[in-house]
Amino acid sequence: MNGFNNFIVLLACIFMAGCTCIEKKMFNTEIAIERYLSGLHLKTTSIDEHGIYYLEGGEGETVMLVHGFTADKDSWIRFAKSIIGHNHVVIVDLPGHGQSTYCKQCSYSITSQAQYLKQIVDNLGIDQMHLAGNSMGGRISLAFTHKFQYRVKSLALFNSAGVNAPNPSEFNKLLEQGKNIFDIKSKKDFDLLMALSMSSPPFLPWPVKSIKYQQYLARNTIHQKIYNDITQELWGVKDILHTIQVPVFILWGKEDKLIDVSCVPIFENKLANTKTVILENTGHCPMLEKPKLSAKHYLEFLSHLE
Repeated sequence: MNGFNNFIVLLACIFMAGCTCIEKKMFNTEIAIERYLSGLHLKTTSIDEHGIYYLEGGEGETVMLVHGFTADKDSWIRFAKSIIGHNHVVIVDLPGHGQSTYCKQCSYSITSQAQYLKQIVDNLGIDQMHLAGNSMGGRISLAFTHKFQYRVKSLALFNSAGVNAPNPSEFNKLLEQGKNIFDIKSKKDFDLLMALSMSSPPFLPWPVKSIKYQQYLARNTIHQKIYNDITQELWGVKDILHTIQVPVFILWGKEDKLIDVSCVPIFENKLANTKTVILENTGHCPMLEKPKLSAKHYLEFLSHLE
């Protein structure tokens, strides 16, 4: 009987391993299809100690899209699908994120990542661009614009980090209680992060959430290193906002539980030239939750710059 039980356990392990393999193949196939339908092609470059992966497609003026902390280039692909007919679109995996490589001894501070972004832009031969960032990507975009403003035609902040919101978010409240929602050690942790990240999550095919959870578990040590590196600079942008003179588009999900919408007036008051859109029933990731609507508002913003 023990031999039979052991055989059943062995079969179960083989089946589970097979399922994981199938999930990964389906996940990779679905991502590849999404990229293809959005007109994007996967490419690579290298900077210092990092290999960089990015997506590129379309023609016209360049729009560079920068993802948030623990996210990657694919968080923008549905948004990109709606703007690629008007622009040359580049979506980068920041160093330490997505498919780009991680370097244990490297710095991932906001200042360092803005410099990495400069190296990437130089490698790709992009002289000027419209720059858009979500969350941490917004904060990096602010740092980049502050330092290299001559390279930026316009800046877009999608639920951007940078200033302390007057009304604390659910994320801030949990931090005060000693809970960092980005420290993923269990399925419960992952589900909480997903719940707080989006108010109106998009449809995700079967294996996507499962594979994403596995990726977060595997990358948790990397994420904690990057989190520690960015923390000091993540909110310290208020004093440099007045230096940014390019047109700035502010897009925010009203139900953002990570960075409260109450910080928007601070950006508006400190920046010289802003256009703001607040989306109802939308959380921290408008380009994922409402990709077509977000793109519509962004294209309207760009059209008024001409």
